[in-house]
Amino acid sequence: MRGLGRRLRDAVPVLVVLAVAIALMYPLALLFGLPLARQRMDTLANWLRTTVTALPLAEMPSGAEAGAGAGARLSFGGRTQQDLVADLGAPDAEEADAESARSSGAAEPAALLVFAGHPLDVAFELVDGDAVLTDPLELPLVELGSGLEGPLDAGSTSGESGGHLFRFPTTGDAAVDAGAELTLYLGTRLLSRQSFAALERADGASNRFTFPAVTEPSDPVIVNGRLLLEGVDFEASGDSVELASVPPFNATILRLTGDYEVLDAATGVVALRSPSAEAPRIATGVVALAETLVGTVDGSNRVFHLRHSPLVETDSARRIMLDDTQLDATAQRPAERVDGERSAFTFSGDPGMVVVDGVEALEGRDYTRQDGQVVFTRPPPRNAALRQYRDYLVSDVATGQVTLSRAPQPGQRLWAGQYTFYDRPNCGTTALECFFSMPQHPVPFPNWIAERLVPFFTAYPVTDSRSIVRAVLYTATGTLLALLFGALVGVVLAVVFVRIRPFEQALLPWVIATQTIPIIALVPVLLLLLGNAGVTVQTSLVPAALIGAYIAFFPVTVGTVTGLRSVDPLALDLMKGYAASPLQVFLKLRFPAAVPFFFTSLKLGAAAALVGALVAEVESNNRLGLGYAIIGQVQAGDVADVWILLGVSALLGIGLVALVGLAQRLIAPWDRYE
Repeated sequence: MRGLGRRLRDAVPVLVVLAVAIALMYPLALLFGLPLARQRMDTLANWLRTTVTALPLAEMPSGAEAGAGAGARLSFGGRTQQDLVADLGAPDAEEADAESARSSGAAEPAALLVFAGHPLDVAFELVDGDAVLTDPLELPLVELGSGLEGPLDAGSTSGESGGHLFRFPTTGDAAVDAGAELTLYLGTRLLSRQSFAALERADGASNRFTFPAVTEPSDPVIVNGRLLLEGVDFEASGDSVELASVPPFNATILRLTGDYEVLDAATGVVALRSPSAEAPRIATGVVALAETLVGTVDGSNRVFHLRHSPLVETDSARRIMLDDTQLDATAQRPAERVDGERSAFTFSGDPGMVVVDGVEALEGRDYTRQDGQVVFTRPPPRNAALRQYRDYLVSDVATGQVTLSRAPQPGQRLWAGQYTFYDRPNCGTTALECFFSMPQHPVPFPNWIAERLVPFFTAYPVTDSRSIVRAVLYTATGTLLALLFGALVGVVLAVVFVRIRPFEQALLPWVIATQTIPIIALVPVLLLLLGNAGVTVQTSLVPAALIGAYIAFFPVTVGTVTGLRSVDPLALDLMKGYAASPLQVFLKLRFPAAVPFFFTSLKLGAAAALVGALVAEVESNNRLGLGYAIIGQVQAGDVADVWILLGVSALLGIGLVALVGLAQRLIAPWDRYE
């Protein structure tokens, strides 16, 4: 009992250090993870994109075919990621309009009503996001075309009643491009199109995915254009889902959070979020609320701002409208090369705004037009980006600034038909939210690692060569062989150095030099030699044993030499006085004195041999060892599993050192610390 109590007391410091280390991992995880989370927030490529379009009527009022009278209140919808109407009344929009008014003495309205892409001359007021008509609107509010074909899955046997899948009409007035922006109504209610892509990339092995928005468990999942239903094809938990089968590598995985999504633009198949026996109908014309650009239309101002930014620079579907006309932002290149000497350039399109390296050149000051050519007063620099824009240029995507070639005249209406901007980070609105939504962390929370322990160790049975238990035993075997061989070489060298002084002077510098060679450079050479000798390095313990012994023999040599020379000189004189032989001096005097030094150096060699064995397994691509398992998880990006393997490696090292300590107790029972 006394011995047990002493062991428990000895274990207390170890447990305290372990508890402190685990506790420190939480602040360390935040210390290393929050900068990465902020980096994700600052990278626009990781932001959700929102497309701004004219918002159609959210609900068709009764009598919509006959128009609406003065005082009628019209509600709009269609964009669920961010409410455009609310933005139009937001403080930042009001502040921008107020600034415009202060600078020019007048402010343009924040929105206007359009029908089939044509602005309507009708006065209204925005009240809580709704348009309250000041004047009567005599044209029909909505014109509906044919309904979609379907439901295509009415006879579904997947546990649902069907009614999710429909197809765009392929003939008649309602035939449309399935990839175009559509306005669909189910009954009198407008349908919104929205889906979110999974945060994780489909790697062909994982079937669990998370999404950047709060979703309902019943929201369907779309994998490569195929609709999956909850409870049948996947199980939902919060913002993550676990698919019944692993999707193909690089598959497109979406979560349907709006009313519908287009599954296949080529065939025109549409998936509804909720099943319906009634087919949606396409609106061929509908009254919609559109954004105007911020800026004053006074006949001289050419600089305006879109109300949402930063803009997606590669937005090919962007439409800026001036009354009924869509403005052209195509960049025209000159027919001639900009060589630094030429001054005259020819553009194939209509005259417009000329820009050199992103800076507008002014006609009359920087250039003139002669016979269809642009003639500069000074040649542009060699290889300068010389472009002409017929109608407008997005001069600053960060602020949404648009510069027109010609100033619109008073009474004209400049509005946004469609554009896409970066709405918000897909990981969350704060760095902490992005931290928790990161799929991998450089330093995971300990409880995240603990959650992976059972799945990790039970992923493969012990009989499988991929089992982590077999990998640990394999690496332990290679390390023990390395330690045995290294200890043998170290002891022999130590005895030689002590007994034959010239050998020490000749060989010790070379022994030291061997430890200056990086093993990462030595292993490939050794593998090449072993391969030429017929050794299959991918499945052999020889590389691990040799490299581990190469690292382990040095501390054993140095420690044993120190121990053999630590004998008291008076004891040596006494042995000589008794006419003891060199062997008797070694066995009865030098060996007992060297035992503590030998086992201390052997413990250091055990840790070094493990490192050498792991490096050899990685370099030799030995799939049976622990080193290959570690590098495999690193390449796969499974950080929690990497930390588990690091812990396993640490425990293996502790076990090997403890094994050396046990050998010390058995071989030299007199050398024990009380």
